[in-house]
Amino acid sequence: MVSRFLPALALLLSLGTAQADTVRIEPAPGDNWRSASNKGQAEVFTREVPGTAIREVKMVATIDAPVVKVWEAISDIQHYPAFMPYIDDIEIMGPADNGGQYVYHRVDPPLVSKRDYTLLIVNEVDEESGSYYRYWTQMNQFGPEPKKGVVRLVICDGSWALQGTEDGRTQATYWVYTDPGGKIPSWLANKANTVGLYDVLKAIEQRATELAQ
Repeated sequence: MVSRFLPALALLLSLGTAQADTVRIEPAPGDNWRSASNKGQAEVFTREVPGTAIREVKMVATIDAPVVKVWEAISDIQHYPAFMPYIDDIEIMGPADNGGQYVYHRVDPPLVSKRDYTLLIVNEVDEESGSYYRYWTQMNQFGPEPKKGVVRLVICDGSWALQGTEDGRTQATYWVYTDPGGKIPSWLANKANTVGLYDVLKAIEQRATELAQ
C-alpha cells in the first residue's frame, strides 16, 4: 500500500539498543493530483493510492509570516498541545542516528476515539536559500505500547516544505498520507484528512504570527 510512494524502511526492533534509518520521505513524482477545495490563500489536492481507498492529501498555501517564524512554529513540538488542533499529548522519546528524533503523539479528534502513533521526524534546513523541509514516518516500535481505548495508527507519513518569498512571506506545501484506523468509513476519513489541513494551517500561521511580534 505505502510502498507505491515510500521507499523501503530499515526497521530495527529495540529502542534501547537500536536506531532506525530511513531515506527521505516525500510524495511520489507525478501530476495526477485533483483539486479538492480552496480557502483563502490555500488549496488542497488529493491523489488516489492504488490498493487502498485512503487518498494522499497535499495543501499548497501562502502564509503571511516570515519563513523563519513559520519554521519555528512547526518545530515547537513540545508545545503542540497548546496550539495545534486535536493534539492531546506529545512525548519526545529520543534521538535517531540520522539526526532526527522519535516523537509520540496522541490526538483527540471530534466524534471518534483517541488515536496515537510514534513518528520519526527529520529536519533539513538551508538558511542561506530560505528553504526548510521536514518529513516524518510511522515508527511505533520506538514509542510506548498500545493503550486500551486508544486506536494505534499504523500509517502516518508526511512532510512540510517551506520557502521564503521576496515579500517576506512563506510558500508552504504540506503533504500527508495517513489512515485514521478504527471503523471510520474511507469517505469520512478522506474528508476529515482534507478539512483537517486547513485547521493545521490556521494554527501554524497564528503561532508564527505570535512569534514574529
